[in-house]
Amino acid sequence: MALACLYTAQGIPFGFAVDYLPVVLREQGHSYTAIAALAWLQLPWQLKVFWAKLADHPRVRPRARSVLFALQLALAANVAAFAIRPLRDAPVLWFSLTALAAALAATQDVFVDAFAVRSLRAEDRGLGNTAQVGGYRVGMLLGGSALLLLVARLGETTTLLACAAVVAIASVGAFAGRHDEERAVDVAAPARAPLPLLRMFAHVLRRETASVLLLALTFKLGLHMASSLLKPMAVDHGWSKERIGYAVVLFGSIGALGGAWVGGVLHRRAGETRALRISLVVQAASCLPLVLVELLGASPFMLASAIWVEHFGSGLGTTVLFAALMGATRPADAGLHYTVLTSANAVAIGVGGLVGGLVADHGGRLVAFVVATAVCLLPGVLLARWKDSSEASRGPEAA
Repeated sequence: MALACLYTAQGIPFGFAVDYLPVVLREQGHSYTAIAALAWLQLPWQLKVFWAKLADHPRVRPRARSVLFALQLALAANVAAFAIRPLRDAPVLWFSLTALAAALAATQDVFVDAFAVRSLRAEDRGLGNTAQVGGYRVGMLLGGSALLLLVARLGETTTLLACAAVVAIASVGAFAGRHDEERAVDVAAPARAPLPLLRMFAHVLRRETASVLLLALTFKLGLHMASSLLKPMAVDHGWSKERIGYAVVLFGSIGALGGAWVGGVLHRRAGETRALRISLVVQAASCLPLVLVELLGASPFMLASAIWVEHFGSGLGTTVLFAALMGATRPADAGLHYTVLTSANAVAIGVGGLVGGLVADHGGRLVAFVVATAVCLLPGVLLARWKDSSEASRGPEAA
């Protein structure tokens, strides 16, 4: 419950960035490439590796809950600041606040992830990441769907302040977990000295462990290419904000939540390597309905169904991937090591979105979705020795 609350708070401003901004900007005539470039406002998610060591510092770890609470309150204030002026009148303000929200949420994420890595046992990582992905998706649903569905009825100011209130209420997640959870698992783990940043980079780039980082970078690259096109595509088909809010954000998020739950069960029952392989196939298959929509023409039902399938595959893949990355993380370096790995996925969001936008602008959406389907399967070559790579990544030889 504590993890779900904290991840929900992170998802709200991200919902603004990925659900609301693309719709409004496409309505104003901006290109797919320009809209995809907004993903770089989330650059703090890639840069957080440079301050992630803070969560592992011996003096900070005992105060982690207080730090989380302060970050939550700052994030709530940041979300409330979006209400100062509407997006159409102050795009620079919105872009700046989006980048600041990303910095606060990314820093909060470092502390939450460190707690999760140290507290979740191996058999609980799948369902623990269901709480992570599910909570984050609920936050995106609140942030994106609230603006798209309720702005016309309540106004931007009221809707944004309501979102800020949800972030503030979610702050209780910083204190909801038991204080002995982290110690119980951390004490049971072998004692290892934390690694400095440069040695951590050397560790993840070793021949024995590099495939872990490569998998984090490429596992969802294809889906990121496809997902960056969904909301601008809906605008091109004449959908209103309200219809996009229902069909893309609300309906799609329900699919993602279902995928996250299935991913957690899959990781627990199928075993890690097999779950990763199945997830790659599911992700590739989830792009195929988008290809059919482009080939056959998009009725509202077909497009909404294709979006639901894509979100389901994304939720499932994210849950399985993040659970696997937790298993490959050194407990003593939970904040830094896991951040390095998940930051690779954050890089893939920006790169995948930009590549998807470029291909769509120059070759059309059909070509972009076909390429995305193929890219989804490529990381499978990294799974041949996944178990050995994961053990080497987590193991004592790095100490």
